[in-house]
Amino acid sequence: MFKRFAGQFLVDLGDLEGDYRAFHLKDDIWQSTLSLGIASISVLSMLRMDASLFRNSPDLFMWAVVYRLGFIFISVLAIIAIRKTSKVRIFDRLMLGWLGFAVLFLLLFNFTRPADHLTTAFDIIVPFAIYALSPLKLFQNIVLTWGFTAGTLYIDHFMKVGVDPLTLSMATSAQIVVHALGLVSTLQIQTYRRRSFRAYISEKDAKEVAAYLSNIDPLTHSLTRRHFFNIAGSEFLRYARYHRPFSVLVLDADYFKNINDTYGHHAGDVVLKSLCLVVLEQKRVQDTFGRLGGEEFGLLLPETTLEQARVVAERIQKMWEQTPSNMDGELIRSTVSIGVAEASSGDKSFEDILRRADRMMYKAKEQGRNRVAAE
Repeated sequence: MFKRFAGQFLVDLGDLEGDYRAFHLKDDIWQSTLSLGIASISVLSMLRMDASLFRNSPDLFMWAVVYRLGFIFISVLAIIAIRKTSKVRIFDRLMLGWLGFAVLFLLLFNFTRPADHLTTAFDIIVPFAIYALSPLKLFQNIVLTWGFTAGTLYIDHFMKVGVDPLTLSMATSAQIVVHALGLVSTLQIQTYRRRSFRAYISEKDAKEVAAYLSNIDPLTHSLTRRHFFNIAGSEFLRYARYHRPFSVLVLDADYFKNINDTYGHHAGDVVLKSLCLVVLEQKRVQDTFGRLGGEEFGLLLPETTLEQARVVAERIQKMWEQTPSNMDGELIRSTVSIGVAEASSGDKSFEDILRRADRMMYKAKEQGRNRVAAE
């Protein structure tokens, strides 16, 4: 029932709830540290009032000092623990523990006041501060604030004597008003934070999709030439540093111009998409496949020797030969010529390997096409 009520006002983040809390954890830690510090200073500042109230009772004043210093000591320990945590669950437990301790402390603090003295100012500030500043879940904050208010009202009505009934009635009304204002405030704050986080995630996802699409050839779903060369450059640097095997395949569709002239450019697009699908199914996760231009493609094979790369190329060549493209019910058969090259110590850049693989591809075409040529 409570969740349904809260859902009418708070933005439901669903599966993003954990990400939302983790995203704000650092800010919540700093805000909580500041809140605990302010609470400690406020409690310490009340010693001046204690000195006035207990000026004729030095022993009671000393107990008040010990009582307040105890609160500050526990708060300092809580600050240290909170600053060291990096997990939302532990942070929530620490904050819930400290807030529960603070509520109990302030309720007991009421008994140090004279029997005819109300602590209305604190009684109003505490619930509102929990509503506005506590990073805990709404239900936990409501339990804490109403627990504090219930204890305060019990003390005011049954433990205090000599309090004017009108003053007592006004203090009770103030409690109700502060809960209404505090609840509205926390709903507004939490809703704003949740909407901001959801907008941030949506913008982040949109940017990632745009970045992904900018790196993908829209027709063949292989990498664009620019992105392919960026990855190829990184792979070559890795090869140059660790001297691990690294091979490159250059693939070119045979008689592609004839396909366009005979069946139309749409048929050519279908053939290229089908060819790329075959390559993508044959490559490993760590391999990189991209479009170099027109009907020419490149395949990066890290941790692969020349002979291993030749096996991959022959598998692709034979698979493509046996996979006709379906163009409106008509089967279009095509073949591919593939050049293979392996990085060597004499290569100064990735372009050196690519140039050799490209030369091998043209050699395969000169030898009759539909075949693999390697160094």
